[in-house]
Formats: sequence, C-alpha cells, structure tokens
Amino acid sequence: MAVTGRARPAGADDRELLAELRQLWTDADPVPPSLAGRVRFAVRLANLEAELTSLPVLLEAVSARGEGASRVLTFERDGFAVLVNLTAAGTGTVRVDGWLAPPAAHDVELLTTAGPRTTRCDGEGRFVIEDARPGPARLAVRPAGTGPPVTTPVIEL
Repeated sequence: MAVTGRARPAGADDRELLAELRQLWTDADPVPPSLAGRVRFAVRLANLEAELTSLPVLLEAVSARGEGASRVLTFERDGFAVLVNLTAAGTGTVRVDGWLAPPAAHDVELLTTAGPRTTRCDGEGRFVIEDARPGPARLAVRPAGTGPPVTTPVIEL
C-alpha cells in the first residue's frame, strides 16, 4: 500500500496518544532495572577471544546440604568437560562447586558484572567459588600451558 502526500506534523492529540502508548508498555512490560548492566557485561564478554563450550545438560535439583535450591550444569567441548553445581547460600549469594574432566590443576575464572573471581582447580579437577553474587556469569577455564581459555555461555547464578 502506497502512502501519498506529505506527512503532517504531530499534533497535541498525536503526542497524547503516543504518551499513553508509552505508559501502557511501561506498565505492561517495564525495562528490567539490571538490563543496562547486563548489556554492558554481554558486550565485554563478546570481545573475549575464547572458544565457547556447548551446554548439553541443565538439571534442576534440590540441595542435599539444606533447603537451598541447586542447579547442576555441564559444559562440553572436544573431550573437555566442566560440571558445575550452583547452590543458593543463605546469605543471598551463590556457591559454585565445579569439576573438570579430564582433571588437572587449571585456573578458573568466574566472570560477572561485579568483576572476575579467580581460583585454581586441585589435581583432581575440583574448584569452589563461594559468595558469588547472583546475576549473569561465565566461567573461563585457562588450561595450563599456552592454549586459549575455554569459556561457557553466560549463565544466571
């Protein structure tokens, strides 16, 4: 359908209608308060030069340690696997327990909007990061040697 003629300037009725429409969408689907921080975080991670793993398994579980909910995630790529157990702590934080296979003493970095948290796996591939803030995060495993880091997709802690 073709529109002919010149567009007319918006009048008071048009501006009022647009204001009502904006308010309708603001009430029905408000912008999440954390959206700007999440977007900045995602843009920073997009520049990270690393190979991504896939996310083949996501399990919801109940924590055996208490009432806090727990999520178990596994990430795999080219024979390298990361299993992560995320447990809600009573302090409003999250405990991250992880295991690497094959096991090795690699550095592991939890990349969050609050900044990176680094730890090292023991010889059996186990690592723990306590008191992580809830929100978007990504794990980067830095293999011993010169290889690039292996990073997970962004997950919600």
